[in-house]
Amino acid sequence: MPSDQRERWDTLTQLLDRADRLGLEKLSVPNLKQLCRLYRHVTIDLSRARTDGDDPELIRYLNYLAARAHGRVYRTRPVQLRPLFTFLARGFPRLVRRHALPLLLATSVFLLTAVASWLAVVRTPELAYSLFDEHAVEYENVRLEHQQGEYRGNFTFDVGQSPLVAVTIIGNNIRVAISVFAFGALCCLPCVLMLVYNGRMLGTLTGLVWNRGFFLDFYSLILTHGVLELTAICISGGAGLMLGWAIIAPGPYTRRDALRRVAGEAFGLLGGAAVMLVVAGAIEAYVTPHFPAAVRWSVAGVSALFLVAYFGFAGRNPDLSPDMEGSRRAGFALHDHQE
Repeated sequence: MPSDQRERWDTLTQLLDRADRLGLEKLSVPNLKQLCRLYRHVTIDLSRARTDGDDPELIRYLNYLAARAHGRVYRTRPVQLRPLFTFLARGFPRLVRRHALPLLLATSVFLLTAVASWLAVVRTPELAYSLFDEHAVEYENVRLEHQQGEYRGNFTFDVGQSPLVAVTIIGNNIRVAISVFAFGALCCLPCVLMLVYNGRMLGTLTGLVWNRGFFLDFYSLILTHGVLELTAICISGGAGLMLGWAIIAPGPYTRRDALRRVAGEAFGLLGGAAVMLVVAGAIEAYVTPHFPAAVRWSVAGVSALFLVAYFGFAGRNPDLSPDMEGSRRAGFALHDHQE
């Protein structure tokens, strides 16, 4: 065995030992370059030893040394959660306030459709079959006819099923949010249609339970998680409208540039909405089915108060007036260090 090879291996071992003791950050730049160079050499030596195949002990030694060096050379960065928490604490509510108009437009489309569908079904119950899927409406009507006691809807599973239900609900809700958001880029119209569809579904079901006298029971179930869930869907819709409007009315920019300018903050809104949907899905799986109406109404009320305080005041700079704070165009970034 050539002495220069053994010397390289010993030097690499010493560098790795020092990195283990002090941390890779404490090594000098020349040492880091040497570590990378020696790692490449040891992989070549390992390949040659495997080709020869006449020294199993050497192969094991070089394999261990190469694997150890690989873990240092190609070390992945640790996951940093602080930027996420910083964004949720300050960046997300700022984005909601900054883009309140498209978010309010999306919310208005959803709520007006829901209210119109509700009133239409209350006045003419047969319209429910035209407004929504007739099989779903028939199923709900049959269930309401045989309902005894408190209305529980589909929330009749036991707590042992909650983890699977939570994963399913969260996945479905995030899929809907992404769909509403993505369709907004198609000149707004598909996004509006999806908001209308979801509002029509909620309004139709509301009319059915209203006609059967289960309105309060129904909304004690829906609002427990729905305060967060429906708000998040509307935020996603508003973010989608931002994309669509950048294409429809790009102003002094090309459509590509206008879309690029707004996309970062739109994706920021979608990301914040996704976090809300995770929380809402957990509430829907663990709280809505398993607690009495008083607890459900309390959760809904606390959620509503939290959203008002969060979107109204979180992330405000005490040194800036609301108008100045709202006019800042900082752009979406997880590393938002402004107060």
